[in-house]
Amino acid sequence: MSSICAQALMSTSTLPEGINSPSFRFGIIDGIGQKYTESGSLMNLGDYKSVVFDAKNLAKFNSDAKRLIDALNRFGGHALGDSFNLGVLRVDTMPRVQYSAPVFARGITNRWTVGVGVPIISYTNKISLSQEFSNIEYYRQQFSGLNPELDDALNTDLSKATNETLTGKGYKALNNRDETFVGDIQVVSMYKLYEKNEKVLTYQAQVNLPTGPKFDPDDLASLNVFGRTNITNSLAYSQYLIGRLSMVPYVSYLINIPDTVTARVPLNEDDTLPDANTKEDVTRTLGNIATVGGNLFYEINDSWMVGGGYDYSTKDADRYTGERGTRYDLLATNTASTAHRVKAEITYSSVKSYFKKTAVIPLMVSFQVSDTFSGVNIERQTAQEMNLMLFF
Repeated sequence: MSSICAQALMSTSTLPEGINSPSFRFGIIDGIGQKYTESGSLMNLGDYKSVVFDAKNLAKFNSDAKRLIDALNRFGGHALGDSFNLGVLRVDTMPRVQYSAPVFARGITNRWTVGVGVPIISYTNKISLSQEFSNIEYYRQQFSGLNPELDDALNTDLSKATNETLTGKGYKALNNRDETFVGDIQVVSMYKLYEKNEKVLTYQAQVNLPTGPKFDPDDLASLNVFGRTNITNSLAYSQYLIGRLSMVPYVSYLINIPDTVTARVPLNEDDTLPDANTKEDVTRTLGNIATVGGNLFYEINDSWMVGGGYDYSTKDADRYTGERGTRYDLLATNTASTAHRVKAEITYSSVKSYFKKTAVIPLMVSFQVSDTFSGVNIERQTAQEMNLMLFF
């Protein structure tokens, strides 16, 4: 997940000098249980992360299973062990993120506004393991009762055995999640570079501070998108087209600052669950993200405005380095990504009415929705956000 909070449509508005604007953002992000794969097809993570426990994989994950397969191969000369299959283990997840973020902004000058936001993240995930397409019933009918060890093996509960395997390797068990924590604090500076005849060009710098949870190599269900330091530089230009219709094209470039994390480094391409002894401190350089997009806004009247937008982003592949000289390249597999996103927004403002003395207080209330409708190596995100802004 490249960003945990929905992004409002890019604007070029700054606060007047000396004006304060406290605001409160509340949002919900769904759809992150789906992912656009390296081919661009959309898959549920339950299908994307499913594991087929055929004889080859069983022997790889469990030494007792290998002995069972070898023993079955000795019965009848028909390679019965090689055909043994405990089926497909599906890991079904229903992740959901809710966030609330108090934000405070102030106009330093008429051209320059700064602000800071502190997101509070609530993460829930319903996780279930299920076993499908197993041929174990055939083997139970054929070989049940031959010896107690064989009976135990044929009565394997794949879901239970999976969590036991994870625990044995030092991973946390795959259980439901319901947790709340402080995310990464964001500091924003917006400056008007040019303003004339209702044409405005602004530069925005947004700094993401690593105040959220650190990367956890032992938790397969963790979001693991916090604890990062990055800087996003954006240029936006606004101009009225016809009447109350305006456009805002923009470009941005997010630069990730290298950091050090503890990671499990796979031994080879088949090492999908590295052991705890593969953990080491590595230098992580997350790929930078370039975005280009545009928005259209229409002012219905002095109080109501609607808007819509589209953006396209591309992310470079991650890079990992360490001192042991192991397969750091495998940590960066399928980390280069692209995303297409559409957004819509409706805003109510009492600012003009306040200056006309027909409203009690100046405020803005907006509702935004966004959808990542296409991409490569990125989660599907559908986001909704409500934003309340006051001015004094």
